[in-house]
Amino acid sequence: KATFRNHLIIGSEYLGKEYVSGAIIKDIRHENVENLSFIDNTLDLIVSNDVFEHVPNPLKAFAECKRVLKSGAVMLTTIPFHSDSDISVTRVEMVNGHLKHILPPAYHGNPVSAAGSLVFTDFAWDILECMHSAGFSDVCVEIYDSAEFGHPGGGQIVFRSTK
Repeated sequence: KATFRNHLIIGSEYLGKEYVSGAIIKDIRHENVENLSFIDNTLDLIVSNDVFEHVPNPLKAFAECKRVLKSGAVMLTTIPFHSDSDISVTRVEMVNGHLKHILPPAYHGNPVSAAGSLVFTDFAWDILECMHSAGFSDVCVEIYDSAEFGHPGGGQIVFRSTK
């Protein structure tokens, strides 16, 4: 915020199904990426770091991000990516409000929960088509590498989706 004083920057976390998107809980904004609180066509940029693998319905989440972005706006997202596979694997599904495990549960670290976050999907190359299906006009994979900014070696895979 100090660097980009002319921009409105909004950060959020998913804090639980009991909260409504946009609510402020202990000074943290709660957003459910499947049901964002923002008005259609209002955001210039979405930056999402390692979120979509934890979402029960990633297609719905991608469509929701597309909905709130302005025409020509961009979503940059990092997602654990299985580049050696063509087809994403669903690890667990939400059926009638209950978890149905297809594979043994996997969890990733979570800055707001010591228990971690359940992984619903192991994404592979078909994620590009999934993002297109959600309404993005252009989707590409970029690799970011910067020793100066703490991303040395190998590079960080970033998905760039344009509305």
